[in-house]
Amino acid sequence: MPRAIKSTAPLLAARSSVTNRAKRVDKLIKSLFPPAFRKRPVAILAVGGYGRKELCPYSDVDLLFLHGELSEEELSDLVEKVLYSLWDKKFEVGYRVCSLEEVLGDARKDFSLLTALLDARLVSGSRKLFKKFKELFETNLISGKRKEFFQVLKETRQKRLEIYQEDSFLLQPNIKEGLGGLRDYHLLLWTARILFGLETLRDIERAGLISTKEKLQLKAAYQFLLAVREELHFQAKRHEDRLYFEYQPVIAVKMGFGYEAEGAISKFMTNIYRAMGQIHEIVEAVLDHVELTLGLLPDERKKLEGGFEVISGRLYLTYRERALWDWPYVLKLFMLQAETGLKLHHLTRLFLKENLISSKTFNIVNIEGSFFTKLLVKPHAYLALKSMRETGFLSLILPEFQRVLGLTQFDVYHVHPLDEHLLLTVQELSRLRKERSIYWDRVENEEVLFLAGLLHDIAKGLPGRHEEVGAEMAYEIAMKFGFSKEEAQNVSRLVRDHLSMVETAFRRDLTEEKVIVDFAKKMKDLGHLTRLYYLTIADSRATGPNAWNSWKAALIDELYLKTAKIFTEGFLAEKQAISELEAKEKTLKKEFGSLVDILPSCYLLYAPLEELKPEINKLKTFKEKSLPFLLDISKRKDLFKILVITKDRPELFVRLTGIFTLHHLDVRLARIFTLEDDTVLDIFEVHSPCGEIIKDELEKTFKDVILQNLDLETRLKETRPLFSSIKKPSKAANFQVSINNVHSDFFTIIEVYAPDKRGLLYYLAKAISIWPLNIERAFISNKEDLVSDVFYVRTPEGEKLSDEETKSLEKYLRNKLKEFFQ
Repeated sequence: MPRAIKSTAPLLAARSSVTNRAKRVDKLIKSLFPPAFRKRPVAILAVGGYGRKELCPYSDVDLLFLHGELSEEELSDLVEKVLYSLWDKKFEVGYRVCSLEEVLGDARKDFSLLTALLDARLVSGSRKLFKKFKELFETNLISGKRKEFFQVLKETRQKRLEIYQEDSFLLQPNIKEGLGGLRDYHLLLWTARILFGLETLRDIERAGLISTKEKLQLKAAYQFLLAVREELHFQAKRHEDRLYFEYQPVIAVKMGFGYEAEGAISKFMTNIYRAMGQIHEIVEAVLDHVELTLGLLPDERKKLEGGFEVISGRLYLTYRERALWDWPYVLKLFMLQAETGLKLHHLTRLFLKENLISSKTFNIVNIEGSFFTKLLVKPHAYLALKSMRETGFLSLILPEFQRVLGLTQFDVYHVHPLDEHLLLTVQELSRLRKERSIYWDRVENEEVLFLAGLLHDIAKGLPGRHEEVGAEMAYEIAMKFGFSKEEAQNVSRLVRDHLSMVETAFRRDLTEEKVIVDFAKKMKDLGHLTRLYYLTIADSRATGPNAWNSWKAALIDELYLKTAKIFTEGFLAEKQAISELEAKEKTLKKEFGSLVDILPSCYLLYAPLEELKPEINKLKTFKEKSLPFLLDISKRKDLFKILVITKDRPELFVRLTGIFTLHHLDVRLARIFTLEDDTVLDIFEVHSPCGEIIKDELEKTFKDVILQNLDLETRLKETRPLFSSIKKPSKAANFQVSINNVHSDFFTIIEVYAPDKRGLLYYLAKAISIWPLNIERAFISNKEDLVSDVFYVRTPEGEKLSDEETKSLEKYLRNKLKEFFQ
């Protein structure tokens, strides 16, 4: 169960201010209400948020002018007097002027109006008319239509969440409309009021819909989000409900989460996710219970072995007293859920949440061996783990999990809180078992893989490298769960290596034999390699859409298949490489003849024939037509592949990266090949913020910059970044530079990790060329706010750098980056 929301003085102050703001508006409206109308059939009602007495600084003041027998002239005088005075005081006012019949008729057609009227209260005017409105509202719109109303309520919520569950809203949540936002809390109150006549959280608790602790959680979470919304309005200076990146640092600091921006944001957003998570979980459970109560689920009851039942499609714990001391009994309930995919019965969920969380005597030794890890490999383990997290049982079994609940990171790459990411990794592993079953028989021990999936980021947020610290924690946890020493070591190795496949596939030239051999030596055996392969994909897919795409999948597959070949057929031999080259050359020569003779071996090995042929065909066109350059653009899902063919010239790669910078194109991948006749064939995969690339404009820039040698520096200085009203919070420019001669037999490898900034790739390429070095291959990996740029370089004489030269180059590049980020 998520920990309590951080308690700070601003929370109480915010709750008080929204209520007091509503009271001040009440007082103003009452003073504007003419005495002559006090006995007339007219009333001013507050509806919506104002009706709940929750008025944030720039929220609309929603009013309903309800009238009976008044002339149009009298009614107009009253409305204008109130509205003009409110407008003069800069209030945003939403209003309706209706008779009883009109407002009830409109509410039948407009569900948003109907829910706004649920919070209606009298501000000034006829109490008799207001009372009549309440009676007619109940009899005409609610009575006898509770099931229908509930269904519409659920459908409306589902449509809303489909919009606000997108990844961009997870990173920059909508505090009001988002998953677990203020609107979900309102929906809970509306449901309780309409279906059961319950007005307050205390009433809902007494009715048994929520527990005492859930009531306290809801209240704290709601007040916290309300405080955030109020501060958000102040910062935006307008009605704003979305917590954009630009507001997060200021609000985090102002609300007492620290004075250092990045650390404050992390703590602040963790509390945001915990608050919204608590509201979401409780509301989901209550809605599920309402479905049972209204008879919207099948009316059936089935007894299961071991002291369990299925009631209306929900798992029910038969012997509650036994659950207080028999932990394996409770764990078997979750095992049933993991096997069947059934939700927990509302009463069972409440009982577990109220009683298990208070236990302080739980001992992992009491669990029957590795029963929990057997649960992880079941088809619906994700659902069971969510229930275990909600009831607090997961933190009892795995105390290390408590720290990561709702924990978030300060980047736009991970779109889920850490605990959810770990559960989603388990879910993705289960999906991969079906989707990519071809290598699954090599996994050997599923429980080792799934436990590593649950634990791979368990040490994030702790001092030290999280994969190293996490590996030690994972070993101890695996031993407690009854794993053998060898199995526990395998879990630990997976946690330690869970980034290795990504780092190698995206930052090394996989056509080099040494890269594959070195990686195979690190893996040691096919079983570990295969488990890591599945964990890498699951981890990436569970992180978010920016972490996984088709070209990344292709690189991971290539690394896996080439490394697996070492274990299945022995070490790669030069003879095998020659044989592959000869086969490709033979096939290509049939179509392209002597043109194949100028293609370097690394190019022929970099991709399968079906990718090489279209590129070589473009090369053929370039040669036959004696073109100064050839530019080809094709789209690959969310990326564009740009093929550049031209004659080699000094600083060509530098100029190419400068051109992409001019056109605001974000380079995600680069492969550079120089052919035997000094023709350059370069392949880039880029992302366009506009979603399209205008080829004519890009070609013109190529002619200007490359062929006519126009001043690129001046062009870049004159080009402004694309305007964006939503800015990411600034980060400290922490960067790393690493240079080595170990991982390649032929090149010195430069690796740079840095915050993403416009022009960085161009700046780096230019700095390297000035040294001077020739950039012969490049691997670019972009994670939205972080980049990894890897360059394979040699001296103009075609040599690797000496060890002394690498030290000097590293110092030089560090100084250049310091200048760039100043």
